Amino acid sequence: MPLSSHHACRIVLLALLAGAAASPAVAAPPKVVLVAHRAVYELSLLSSRGMNGVDEARGRLVFEITGTACDGYATNFRQITQLAGSESQNDRNFDVRSASFEAGDGSSLRFSNDTVRSDKSEHVEGKAQVTPKGVEISVSKPAPASLSAPADTLFPNAHIKRLILEAMGGNHLFSTKVFDGSDNGQKVYDTFAVMGAPVTPEAAAQAEPAASAAELKGHASWPVSLSYFEPGEGERLPAYQMSFVLYDNGVSRTLRLNYGDFSLKGDLKSIEFLKPSACDK
Repeated sequence: MPLSSHHACRIVLLALLAGAAASPAVAAPPKVVLVAHRAVYELSLLSSRGMNGVDEARGRLVFEITGTACDGYATNFRQITQLAGSESQNDRNFDVRSASFEAGDGSSLRFSNDTVRSDKSEHVEGKAQVTPKGVEISVSKPAPASLSAPADTLFPNAHIKRLILEAMGGNHLFSTKVFDGSDNGQKVYDTFAVMGAPVTPEAAAQAEPAASAAELKGHASWPVSLSYFEPGEGERLPAYQMSFVLYDNGVSRTLRLNYGDFSLKGDLKSIEFLKPSACDK
């Protein structure tokens, strides 16, 4: 997602000197193109436990990404969730909206988030920029604030591209810091991703019907489990966990969202592929 954002391809040419033996060609790194699309996921209760668990859950998550590595990526996200407990005071409604623009090279991020709960609402705006000294984050609303993060911190689309590159390379573990402007816009999360083996054609055939779209045919995909941790030292429990099947073009399906006391599943109900630009062809 919804999930959550790398690098332009370089072609290395080896010159042959007179009388010298030919050197083997150096393979260019693969190019990751995030396809412009709008995906709708239907949310339902997967599991519940503890005193703060829920008995019923339903909702919808809509994720849209447009733009290119040339022009930058505009991302819009909305999640509406209704939770019901065994007692009326446990009933909770959430409406979360997020809009962001991330530079194609992952060097800057502008973000705006709105969270409406049953009893209150919150609006957050800010921006972040990669500088030689690190990532400088500035929050303008609800109150001015600023903080810094290490230079290797990734923004959402740059993070997704990196996960795809790691999976393409056969790597199964990847950890990094991620800033996406969520919560109050002042949290930089430590993340840990586990990527499984490529999904087989037999397993892909069992996917949600919407995943049978012609635009996904022939694209590799991998199961990904992603954990977010609050900054700190030593062993920590994840603040949030999610899993999904990630395609090599940035599309996700089979979402699983773990909030601790309960988990939701998000089935891909529909997907619309938006017109690509010349940059991505």
